[in-house]
Order: sequence, then structure tokens, then C-alpha cells
Amino acid sequence: MTRFPAKTANPVTLTEIIREITYPLMHAAVLMTMVFLWVMLSFAIYGGILGLFLLFLILPALFRYLMVLLSWRARGLETPTLEVDHLYWFGNAWSIFPALIAVLLAFGLYAVNTRYGIQWAAVLAIVAIAVMPASLAVLVVTRSPIQSLNPRDVAAVIGRCGGAYWITPTFIVLAIMIIAWLLREDVVAAVRNFVALYLLFATFALIGGVIRKENLMLEAGIPDPILPDEAEVQIELDKQRRNVLGHAYGFISRGNRAGGFKHIEGWLRQDPDPRSGWEWFFQQMLRWENKDPALLFGQSYLSQLLKDGDRVSAVKVMMRCRLENERFVPLSDDMESAIEAAEDCGDQELATFLRSRV
Repeated sequence: MTRFPAKTANPVTLTEIIREITYPLMHAAVLMTMVFLWVMLSFAIYGGILGLFLLFLILPALFRYLMVLLSWRARGLETPTLEVDHLYWFGNAWSIFPALIAVLLAFGLYAVNTRYGIQWAAVLAIVAIAVMPASLAVLVVTRSPIQSLNPRDVAAVIGRCGGAYWITPTFIVLAIMIIAWLLREDVVAAVRNFVALYLLFATFALIGGVIRKENLMLEAGIPDPILPDEAEVQIELDKQRRNVLGHAYGFISRGNRAGGFKHIEGWLRQDPDPRSGWEWFFQQMLRWENKDPALLFGQSYLSQLLKDGDRVSAVKVMMRCRLENERFVPLSDDMESAIEAAEDCGDQELATFLRSRV
């Protein structure tokens, strides 16, 4: 039985491919992280003994961030910057599992080449390139290293994505050819290393874009791995929400409120508990010095509550917003529902005020 629900693959357009490939260069948070890692890796490569120590510190950050990039692009969200937690070797072991696979693959290629020759090493490389994107997709969905090596799950992802899947192995081959050309032309090492790092980032962004077309983060039927306890889940969820809010604040603080709200609402469509998510973002915005974004977001939150039929919470949101600005009113489309909610909750003063604004 297929563990991913069967579905006709959605075609990936050339525009979408280009968007994902250029994503690491076009978005400041990812570009800044990529430049930082490039500088640190350059110091590590040419730093002798101290460089080895630095490399030990940087490698987990590189692999963890690549998985963050893949995960967020698979959801269609803007990827946040590198965090201090990404530097740790311990915690969220699944996110550095690709590092172990990379080491084992390098050793395997060396061993096969030594014993059986370059032809069989090439065959191993081709197989690895063909299945690697699917394996990473399973890993980011399940967070289970064991399942990411399960041939049934890997084959299911390939079958689910259809012809679009082969865009990613093709891009990997192209990236290898570009790096080989740079080596042959004896391009300056620093430039060559940056291009190689960019191509690595682009590969993970592209994998995320391809599986996003199939909604694998939402629809995959792979059995859940062993979950952490409830407290750990909540801590991780709060961390993800803070990242989203921080990125949205960057938009809002530069005058792009629509972009900031779009980023938050995009996350809320993926949030495992969207009901508490709306409340969380609303309360966090109320802590900002400028309360206007919170009040505008409060209108959208209020609209959501009224659609859900939660009139008590809707009235509480209106009262909280009026504490900040007594002229606060719902969106025009929600006015009648808001008046009915106020009346149902016995708040005639609020109902009268809202009627005066119709």
C-alpha cells in the first residue's frame, strides 16, 4: 500500500523552477546566511588546525540550515536566518542526518572506485543523485532518518511527483558539471567555493519547491515517527512562530504591512494549531511599541473567529482592541456578524457603538 496518497502530478513551470533556483540570492535572510557560512567555511578550509575546529562548529549549522530551507520552501514560506541553535550537534538529530549520509556516500564512492573502478563508482553516484531528493523529502516530512532510507517511501515520493521529480536530479547533475568546469578553468578558490555553496542552497530550495506542488507536507501518509513529549513540541512550535513573526516584522517595519500579514497568514495555514496560532500572533503584536499592526491583524483575527462561530472570543478581541484604540471597528464585511456577537454576549454598549459605525 502506497504511503503517499495517489494523485496526478502537478506540472512545475519554468517560472517556478527559476524562482526556487534563484531564491537563495533573491531573499536577504537566506543570502546573508549563505554569505556567513561561506566566510566561515573559507576560514575553516584555510585555517590549519584552528580551521578544523571551526569546521567542526560550522558543519552542523550548514546541514541544519539546508533542511530548514527545504522545509520552509516545501511550505511556501520565506526562510528565516541562521540561528544559534543550528550550531549545536545535539538536538533535532534528523536535521543533521544528511551530513552522515554525505560522509558515507563519499566513503562508498572512494571504496567502489578503488576496488571496482571509476565505472561502478559512476553508477553508484548516478543512483545516489536519482534517489537523494526523494530521500530528503521523506526526511523533512517525517523527521525520521530510518524512513528516509526506506525504498518504499522513496519510490512513493518519486511516483507522487511524477515527471516533475526529475527536475531536481537533473539540476544536481548540472551543478556538478558547473563545479567541474570551475575546477578545470582554475577559477579563484573563493569564487568557486561560493558558487558551489550557492548551488547546494539552490538544490535544497528546488527540492522544497517541487514537493510543495504536491502538498506533501500536508497530505503525506507516512506513519508518524516517535514524537517528542508535549512540552518539547510546544517549545519547537513557539520557536517556529517567533521566526515567522520576526520575518514578518521585517516587512512591517519597512512599511510593507500587507507582505508581513501575508507571511504570517501563510504560516497559519500550515500551523498544527492555527486557532492558538492566531491568538499567539495577535498577543505578540500587542507587545510592539506601535500597536497599529496589531489592530489591523486583529481585524483579520476577528474575521476568522466570526467565521468559526466563536462569538465569545470575537467580543474579547474587539474589547482588547478598543483598549488600544476606542475607535477600533471590524472589517465592513464583518460588521453585522460582530454586532450579533456583541448582542449574544450581552454587551449592549459594544453593539450600540458598532451600529453607530455602520
